[in-house]
Amino acid sequence: MPLTLPNLDDLRWQDLIAEARAMLPASAPAWTNHNPSDPGITLIELFAYLSEKLMYQINRVTDADFLEFVSLIQGPDWKLGKGFAEGDVSSPEFRLALRAAVSNQEKRRILMDLQRPVRAVTREDFELLACSVPNVSRATCIPQRNLENDDSALRKAAVPGHVSVVVLAQENVHATRELLARIRQALEPARLLTTRVHVVAPRYVGVGVRIAINPARDVHRERLREQVVERIATFLNPHRGWFDRKGWPWGRSVYVSELYQLLAEIRGVDRVAPARDANGVQLDEIVIEPSLASRLKRNERGSLEEVALERDELFEPHIDPANVVIAASF
Repeated sequence: MPLTLPNLDDLRWQDLIAEARAMLPASAPAWTNHNPSDPGITLIELFAYLSEKLMYQINRVTDADFLEFVSLIQGPDWKLGKGFAEGDVSSPEFRLALRAAVSNQEKRRILMDLQRPVRAVTREDFELLACSVPNVSRATCIPQRNLENDDSALRKAAVPGHVSVVVLAQENVHATRELLARIRQALEPARLLTTRVHVVAPRYVGVGVRIAINPARDVHRERLREQVVERIATFLNPHRGWFDRKGWPWGRSVYVSELYQLLAEIRGVDRVAPARDANGVQLDEIVIEPSLASRLKRNERGSLEEVALERDELFEPHIDPANVVIAASF
């Protein structure tokens, strides 16, 4: 789309004088004579005239100025074309060549190049550069962490000068050592001199679900079970999960209330309830490995509220259809 140039010449001589006079009672309360015969008002009118003249000049961008701007953006080796000398800036041929060199498509390309980071300073810089590597779906930057460390305690410890970039490869593509090496190679020339960059793949937390569904009348139970399993698996998917279908957010907990909300929106579901064992004891709606039991957060009554993740983790759903109980409809 074409760029709209701002109008810098939006104040006239009368506007500048009126603004200056309005400031006099607060700036110089002893100055009471605001008539044109006053020498101070004469100076204000003179400065207003000079200011208006300067704004008019600033607002006018000539072809020569435009050529200088384009040369600064394109680089020192850029030339408009053969056959044009410095004195030809006012010729019609020069203007046609200048318009051709800075078409709307060229302006868009230049703006995109300017927005592309070449230095990795902020978290967004690291993430954008990592995502520019082929086969990378998305990335997150965690400053002051060395996530290449095998010790879980050291991974959580703050390490000044270190930056970890966690990258998720595109679906059906594995985050191989070669891919991580290419990302590290792309970040190497952009990092600050004293920054140590670690590029790692996400760690996954396997989760399952145990839930009971009361279907509406005349609903096919097995088809409904398939829909429930598919909806949960998609919701927790690293690539297509979450409510926006853009992938589960990095390090975000999953809440049991969100699971109930998700399943209640399925057509044919009348009620969602916790599953129970043979003795009638209520079971947790979300299941994880016993070694990760500390991730389970409960309320005062002991009911499960959420399953927490670390900042470099994502969920790996393993939904067993046998754990989705579809009650008999009446």
